[in-house]
Amino acid sequence: MTADGLTDSRLQRQRLLDVYSPVLTERQREALRLHLEEDWSVTELAQALSISRAAAHDLIRRGLLRMEEMESQIGLCRRLEAAEQGRLALELKVARLEVQLRQMGGRG
Repeated sequence: MTADGLTDSRLQRQRLLDVYSPVLTERQREALRLHLEEDWSVTELAQALSISRAAAHDLIRRGLLRMEEMESQIGLCRRLEAAEQGRLALELKVARLEVQLRQMGGRG
């Protein structure tokens, strides 16, 4: 996987966390926040949470799985992404129209 692919994957996971964090346990939410947003390693998480490295890895894995299941069922992240794309397309159209209006105003 390329560096861009890893970045995209991380961004997708962060978006899942933003949207679906309420369905996670407090411990899963905190572990994923630290892992994804603060870039903590599994070892750092294990030490901070006073659990084994395997338990920290499992905590992350179960949280990610839960969020992915929710996205599969609900699709809220996909809908938010589609809405964002629509908003950006509208902003581009407005900017183009503003340029056209300025050009028309300069002619007369």
